[in-house]
Order: sequence, then C-alpha cells, then structure tokens
Amino acid sequence: MHALVLAAVVAQATPPALTLSQSSVQMNPAQQRVVTIGGATPPLQTTLDQKLVNVAVSPDGTSLTITATQATGDDVLHVVDANGGRVDLPIRVAFNAGTIVPQTTLTLTGNPVRPDWLASQVTAWVTRLTKAMPGATISIGNLSPVPAAPLPAGQSQQFVVPVQIAGNGRYFDQSGNTTVTVQSLALESFAPAVLFYDDDPEHVTQDGVLFRGTVAAGQPTRLYYYHDNAADPRMLVVALTSNSQDPTSVQLVESQAGPNMDVMHVGHTLTKNFLLTKAQGEGVVVNLSQDEPYLLAAVPMALRQLVAGTVDLRVLSGGPLVVTVLAVSSEGDPRSLLAGPVLPGDGHHRTGVFKIAGFGSDALTYTAGGPDATLVIGDTDPTPPSVDSGAAGHDYGDYGVTHTIALTMNNPGSSPFTAYLYFKPLAGPARASFLVGNSLVEIGCVRTPTPYQVTSFELPPGQTTRATVQTMTDGGSFYPAQIGITATPPQPTAPPITAPDGCFPKPEASPPAG
Repeated sequence: MHALVLAAVVAQATPPALTLSQSSVQMNPAQQRVVTIGGATPPLQTTLDQKLVNVAVSPDGTSLTITATQATGDDVLHVVDANGGRVDLPIRVAFNAGTIVPQTTLTLTGNPVRPDWLASQVTAWVTRLTKAMPGATISIGNLSPVPAAPLPAGQSQQFVVPVQIAGNGRYFDQSGNTTVTVQSLALESFAPAVLFYDDDPEHVTQDGVLFRGTVAAGQPTRLYYYHDNAADPRMLVVALTSNSQDPTSVQLVESQAGPNMDVMHVGHTLTKNFLLTKAQGEGVVVNLSQDEPYLLAAVPMALRQLVAGTVDLRVLSGGPLVVTVLAVSSEGDPRSLLAGPVLPGDGHHRTGVFKIAGFGSDALTYTAGGPDATLVIGDTDPTPPSVDSGAAGHDYGDYGVTHTIALTMNNPGSSPFTAYLYFKPLAGPARASFLVGNSLVEIGCVRTPTPYQVTSFELPPGQTTRATVQTMTDGGSFYPAQIGITATPPQPTAPPITAPDGCFPKPEASPPAG
C-alpha cells in the first residue's frame, strides 16, 4: 500500500509531458509556421535563447505560431504550461541554398544534333537556370533518358535532370528535378561576314570592358576572344544585350576552352571543338531580355590562366545585339561594367572588326607526277581587311578565321597514285586541326619546317578526285604555316614534345670538362 500511495504522489507531482507536432522547425527568414501542442494547460510561457523568431500562443494553448525575423542562425524555443509541463523545440532559420527550376524549354539547332553535344547543352542549360546562394554548390546529375541517337531537325525530346544544391552548412540543402523539353529547330547554316577579333590586351590586369561590338540583323558575325589573367583572380565574361522593343532572338554556334595555363592546349581544344560544332550547325537559340544581359560565358581565371572562345552569332528577330567582353573581379557584378569605356590595349593591336566574307576560301589543284601544290595561311599578307580602313588593329595569323580548302587531284596516268595532304609550320611551334570531310585530324605540336601528314588520298587512274578540308589557326600557335599536296610521304606523326625536333626540345647537356 505504501508503494502505491508513493507512486500516486509522484504522479501528481510530475507534470504531464507536453507534445509537439514537430520535433524541430526549419524556416526561411520572414517565414511563418504553426506547431500544435498536445497535453498543455494554459496559460503557456515561451522563451527563446537567441530571439531569432517571434512566437504567439493560441488562447486555448493548443498551437504556437512562429514567425522568423530576417536574422539567420540556430535557436531553441522553451515552452512551459500552467502545470509546469515543459518541452523544447530546436529552430533553425536559414535561406534555401538555391532555386531549382521545375521545367524549361531549350531550343537547339543541328543537322542533326549529336547525342553527346545535346547532353552537354542540356546540362549547361540547367546549370544556367539553377540559382545558388554564394558559397552553395550545384550538382547536376545525368540526363534521363541518356541521349543515344542524334536528334533530327524539327523534332523534340524530353529529359529529366536531377539537381542538388548543397548549402554547405550555411543554407538548407535543395534537391529536385528539372524537366527539359529540347526542341530542334531547322535552320539553314550560315557563314559570318564579320569577325570581332579580341586579343588586346592579351594579358588582363584590371576590370573593365575588353571589347564591344554590335551585331545587326542580316549580318551574321563571329566573335573570337583570347585573354589570360595577369593579376588577381577574376572572371572573363561575354555578355549579350539588346535594347530592342521587339523580342530579340539570336542563334549562337560556339565553343570555348580554358581556363588553363597551357595556351597551346586551350587554343587547340577550342579550334577542334568549334570545327566539329560548326560543321554540324549545332547551336542554341536564346531570347534576350531588355532588363537582363545574357551571359554567354562567365569563366573564372586564376593567375596566368587563359580563356578563349569562338562564337558565331545570327540575329533571328529583333536586334541589334551588343556583344561585350569583360574582365570582372571574382565578387564583381558584370552589369555594373557594361557601359564602361574599353580598356587600353597592350600595343600589339590584335583587335578590331574585320571583313571575312569569302576570306579563307582556298583551293589546291594537284596533278599526279607534277610539282607539289601549296598555299600559305596565317601570313601578314593577305590578312582579313578591317571594316574601318583607318583602324590600327590587324589579324595577322588569321585567328578566328575558318579556311575552307577545295582540293582537286588529277591522276592522268594508268596506275593508282597516292597523294598526301600535309601541314608544315613556318614560324615556330604550332598545332593544328583539320576537318577532312566529316573526320577530324589533329596535328600534335610541331616546330621545325617539316611536312607532317594530315591524310592521304588514293587517286584512281584516269580520274579526278575532289575533297574539302577545313582548318583554323590554333590560338597560342605561331603562324604562318604551309598546307600542301605532295607525292612524297610526309612525317606520319608529330615528334615527342621534348625531342630535338619537338616543340620544346630539352637543352643539350654540356660536354664534360677535359
């Protein structure tokens, strides 16, 4: 009996436990939540450790209305009822790590669009649309389904892309999917008539505008930019803007490379990728807003890192379009610099606006048993003419220019004949890419004025063989260079980079002292 009485006394002395509908609360600033209470006897008292929220108790003691302030951090709400019952509620107030767009449409061009390129563009598009807070980290998952076949012009396909934004302890993690409807738009291929050449100053030392040009409807234009960072970390930004009252739609066929300290690697990567992309007509169609610049590129650069890019722009409606290349500090806002003056050059005058319609259309005619057929590209004469005859800028080396070479090879003899297409550096270390038909051929780094084989052609007796070859100057390589057709087998491959005839031979060891 004594034990039962004691237990009853203890039960009366111990307040009944209070229960909450949530074990913890996570809130954004200024957000409001209602938490219900069970087993409480009013009136209730509430206290907070940090006062990051405001708390209102319902008159009947059955709920708490919690309203976050603008402050962020962790807090604990302590609740006590009239009988001494207690319960604690951990509260965290933070911003979401970012915003995941649930669905979007991406318009591409291509004849057709290659699966790998399509996947890369969908990933880049979702990355562009996913907004993250400073210090948060975006992770884009694999497309579902995985693109397995080319997407023909005029067709569409839908993909689901997983997205995660890690708050890294500062924000609430976000996880979701973006559904992307890809529309392949049938557009005729186009050749730019104008080149914006932007390589001055090559070494960027301050924030500001590096180049600015205007693209009008009916005047397709190519931008070629090439800059390295010579000071504190910053971004290289390519911004597109339009003040047109009508919607401005633009097709972009582009490739970029970097950041990397190996300038020849950057230049070569850019050229080979652009040749393939341009040949397929693979591009993105975007609609510009009057209020917000479209950042075609925003690439971070550490000290001595290089970024380069080539983009063909065609205004489909509206316009004109203003293209601005900027150097922006890591924490800077490109929009604040858009209207600023163009930074002074470095004195090399590798900049300007040039006429390239028809420039780079070359031909080689070769007859079996006759002399070699040769041409030189990237020399100082000829060179793309400036739109402004009084401007000091020049494009020695034909940087940003596509050379399309029509090959005509005659074999008047009665036996098959092998002819070789070769690349021969004339001015120092160079790499090169050639698009022979639909096949890409890469030339490793070569330095000595020796012919290196691009490809070979078997010429049937009594027939004429024709082929088309495309190439571009690699940024970081030294030009001019010779391209030719010969009967003499060229060097089949580039030598090792440190070989005596390689791009960067090792110094010979000094002979031992006698």
